[in-house]
Amino acid sequence: MPTLLIAVFDNSGSVICPVGADPLSNRFAEVEHAFSVVARKGARHELGAVVHFDTPSSGEVGPVPLTRSGVGALKKGLRIPPDGAGSSELAPSLARVTEVAEAHPEHEVTLVVLSDFLLMDPDPRGVLSDLAAFPGDVHAVVLGARLPAGVLDERITVTHIGRDDPPGAVARAAFASLITHRPGSSLSPPPS
Repeated sequence: MPTLLIAVFDNSGSVICPVGADPLSNRFAEVEHAFSVVARKGARHELGAVVHFDTPSSGEVGPVPLTRSGVGALKKGLRIPPDGAGSSELAPSLARVTEVAEAHPEHEVTLVVLSDFLLMDPDPRGVLSDLAAFPGDVHAVVLGARLPAGVLDERITVTHIGRDDPPGAVARAAFASLITHRPGSSLSPPPS
């Protein structure tokens, strides 16, 4: 089954500053690891893409096949874009990923948004409603503090990643989305 996973990164101050939700930018390395694991047995019909809240930016990559060379291309976007301003607005990147998804109607699309969801969009509720209506599966990887109940629509899969979570928690969340549409694939329980 053709698949497309689009990872969207929030690089705002509340995420990257020294007391932010991901001050060491481990989310990039962990998403790269998840892409690499899938690429070991990947096929050209499985695609990956990287987009940032700062859209457009030099950090956008893909969609590319999840192969070793494709992961090499994705690595270029798995960092804070040098032309990024640290936007806290989801709407521009959501519009962009919707275009990408609609350009790939034959693919099962999964959108993974890595953010603290402290959005500065003029209409945050409207943007979150648009997120829930995305043409594919949506996985919100919430970095930092837990969101109050009801902020994200029940159609959105939510994974909370806190500062005390073990290394690999983001990779595990990304990997779960990468294998969502792989028949017979499942995620083993986390190590205790």
